[in-house]
Amino acid sequence: MQSTRPSAVRSAFHLSASCAALAAACVPAIGHAEDAAPGETIVVTGQRLSTETAIGAKRTADNVVDVISADDLGKLPDANVADSLARVPGLSVIVNQDTGEGEYVTVRGLAGTYNAVSINGVRVAQTNPDSRDVSLTVLPPNGLAEVRVTKTLTPDLDGDAIGGTINFRTPTAFDFKDSTIIRLYGAAGINQQADKAGEKAGSYQIQGDFGTRFADDRFGIFVSANYGVSHGNGQETENDGEWEPYNWRKDAEEIIDESNMHLPGIDLDYRRLKQTRYGGNISLDYRGDATQLYLRGQYSRQEQRGTNDLTDYRNRPTARLTQVDIEDRNLAQPDAMIVGEDPVKGKIYGYTTAQIVDRDGDGRITDADTGTNGYWSLNGRSGVWNPKQFQFARNFETINLDQTLYTVNAGGSSQLGKLSLEYDLSYSGGERSNPDSYSVSYGCDQCAWPLNATGIDWVSSNPRFPKAGLPAFARFVETDSSLLLFDGASHERSKQTDNRIAFRLDGRYDVGGVLDHVKVGAKFMRSKRKYDSTRLYDGDFAGTPLDGLNLDQSGLVEKEVTSMLGGQYYYGDVFSREAVIAAIRAAEQVNPFAPDDTDQLADDKRSTEKVYAAYALANFDFDTLRVIAGTRMERRETHNVFWSDDGANSGFDTTDRGYTVLLPSVNAIWRPSPKATVRAAIWTGYSPPEYGYISAGQSVTREPGTGEIIAISRGNPDLKAARALNLDLSAEYYPDSSSIISATAYYKRIRNFIFTNGSEVPATTPNGSIEITQPQNGETAKVYGMEFNFIKSLQGLPEPFDGFGIEANLTVQHSEAETGLPYRKGRPIRLINTPHLMYNAALTFQKYGIEAKLSYNYRGKFIEDMRDNAVDKWVRPNKSLDFHSRFHLTDQFAVDFDVANILGGWKYWTTKGDNPSYMKDYMEPGRTFLMRASYVF
Repeated sequence: MQSTRPSAVRSAFHLSASCAALAAACVPAIGHAEDAAPGETIVVTGQRLSTETAIGAKRTADNVVDVISADDLGKLPDANVADSLARVPGLSVIVNQDTGEGEYVTVRGLAGTYNAVSINGVRVAQTNPDSRDVSLTVLPPNGLAEVRVTKTLTPDLDGDAIGGTINFRTPTAFDFKDSTIIRLYGAAGINQQADKAGEKAGSYQIQGDFGTRFADDRFGIFVSANYGVSHGNGQETENDGEWEPYNWRKDAEEIIDESNMHLPGIDLDYRRLKQTRYGGNISLDYRGDATQLYLRGQYSRQEQRGTNDLTDYRNRPTARLTQVDIEDRNLAQPDAMIVGEDPVKGKIYGYTTAQIVDRDGDGRITDADTGTNGYWSLNGRSGVWNPKQFQFARNFETINLDQTLYTVNAGGSSQLGKLSLEYDLSYSGGERSNPDSYSVSYGCDQCAWPLNATGIDWVSSNPRFPKAGLPAFARFVETDSSLLLFDGASHERSKQTDNRIAFRLDGRYDVGGVLDHVKVGAKFMRSKRKYDSTRLYDGDFAGTPLDGLNLDQSGLVEKEVTSMLGGQYYYGDVFSREAVIAAIRAAEQVNPFAPDDTDQLADDKRSTEKVYAAYALANFDFDTLRVIAGTRMERRETHNVFWSDDGANSGFDTTDRGYTVLLPSVNAIWRPSPKATVRAAIWTGYSPPEYGYISAGQSVTREPGTGEIIAISRGNPDLKAARALNLDLSAEYYPDSSSIISATAYYKRIRNFIFTNGSEVPATTPNGSIEITQPQNGETAKVYGMEFNFIKSLQGLPEPFDGFGIEANLTVQHSEAETGLPYRKGRPIRLINTPHLMYNAALTFQKYGIEAKLSYNYRGKFIEDMRDNAVDKWVRPNKSLDFHSRFHLTDQFAVDFDVANILGGWKYWTTKGDNPSYMKDYMEPGRTFLMRASYVF
């Protein structure tokens, strides 16, 4: 162990994304008399200090919690806090498909929409246009004091958190041992895949902190600011069009045979991305004898700028003959039934008009009788997979995404004898915008394919990399850009905002005795959301220098990429971002775009939501047993404004919805010895419906001529909130201050869970029946499982083994949900975003001035989206190996070396159904290397 030296002022230069140059400069030093010789105090630093800090917070909590301390947040080369949270027991991460970074966090298998996310106790703005989930890519893994995940709720916590709550706390001047601290950090690194591809690959980050306490430690101020830039190159293959069964299917909801499915097409994505993150936080504190006051502020900004080039290979549906009896499975295939040729109507078939629909009524079955398009040889049960044509295209779109998240809150606490009051007034704002999105496409839909063309035959020795077996007549299409003709261009922008205000007042009265204290409180929160989408251009290059030119002539190509995904594919031409934007802007000048109101306003919507809450609880103290019992009441009211598309009657429409929930709970904490804690809880929670489901626009279809409504597609403001009964039981043992052994069992039963696809509901009207398509509540779902956590420092073993430590956690859970959809009846699914197996293992070392951590993370498979015909989108298991090291060359100077994604594998791999043979998306972001250094004065 290393001892720290007293210092009134610390200053550090740190080439790192971690919280501190040295952990002892970040948090109060911890001395352990049991480890020291008589008269000596040993001070814990580095990894052991961060471990002890997190374990100490968990040990003293009244709830089942997990805590990531400040230094651990930057200990591994994580891109953002979501990646850091992936190592917490029971948590998993939903990966952003563009970047390969974690974006959303699930708690015990429940998606982010079931969780409450706060910064300094302030519920943060939600900027996803459709979801209540909170994107965590905007928050870097530095500049925080701790992240606390609470998995069991007491009545004084917000009730809309079936999974749990995640609170990010920023530092204050009172978090540090020294009265004044000055720190400067920096980081530099490189993404291996981008570097090999010849793209910009570097990354860097700087951060500065200042904190001081004064006036006899009554006042404190802490200020932090950070700025960072990173580059990456994402390479992905994804399916274009859903996998289809070999045999013809009647409609999208018909259950299909998963043992023999065929791929319409794939897209190859080549992404170049620059991410800029900057922000900071400030804390002003006053700590008097009876009153404590604070002012907290936080600002985070993420800007993504890049390009996504997409090469598209896809079989095209073509017109097919239709069976008179679609259930007839005995008809011969069309190729075997050709009996002649008509110079006008094409091939003549030996089918009778009783077998095949005679569309032209001439008494014969010819090519002129082909009707509905399809991939199968016939429209009917005798049809089998038989594509006749395909398309090849090169598409381009810009990646322009800005996210902003900021919070400010002021409040404090006052002690009035046995009565204590806590109060907080807060504001949180957020914005997620696409300031300008440009796209262009060149393709071979108009190429001169032979009249009797064939489709693409897919072959692969690895299901992640299906290869297009192009027919001989199209063998040059991948390399000859002169074959690709202009197919369209667009320009649009969108912006989602959320502004929240809240006020909270809590009162606690200390009774003493068995009834230790009672607590009551109230809270009001109002959220105003607005989404605006604007189409600026959708047209061609008529009247510009690019009019009539093919891709090779256009001047839009920047370079040729000959290899991607480790040599699995030849990619081809990559567009120039600057050239594409200039071409579209020129077209806009020549051909002004004037969409009608429906096109321009169809996706626009606004929502105002108010939550009124009150609670009461009693805390009973039976010496070694503490019981917290009480109830919380929340009233939620929502007002939605959305566009209703109904021809001449189109315009904005509104809906209003309100409901009240009562949420009782009992938590018990038994501490039979200083080293053991047992917790049990029975509590209730709820989750309001997604914004996109309750505020989606409406589309009305009317009968031509009569104007009668025959169908309506819309959101569903009457969706019920999901309600959950939760049971938790945990046992924790603390052999010493840096070790823990724990096991937790949990069970959740959820009523009215909400799933992602809608269903058709017949509605009787005075004029007959119509079909209303809208999201629906599911029936019931349940999640149950076990979490195991083990952290042990091997101090006491002979050198050098006493420097090692072991960290491991395991989550095994089960989930099932009954949707209530007719074609899924009796076929429960896993709850969305719920892996059934997760584990983490790490080997640590701290001795001789060396710190090292090798961390392995595994997250099992799960369903990401429900799809038609019950063949859902599955995310395959993911594993990641990461390494951190720090070498203390002197007491003041240290050098770090980190590697992220050592295995270099995928970060996002999905399949059609639970079968790796049917690839949907496969993305590799590559390895990242970081070099770091630190100096403490």
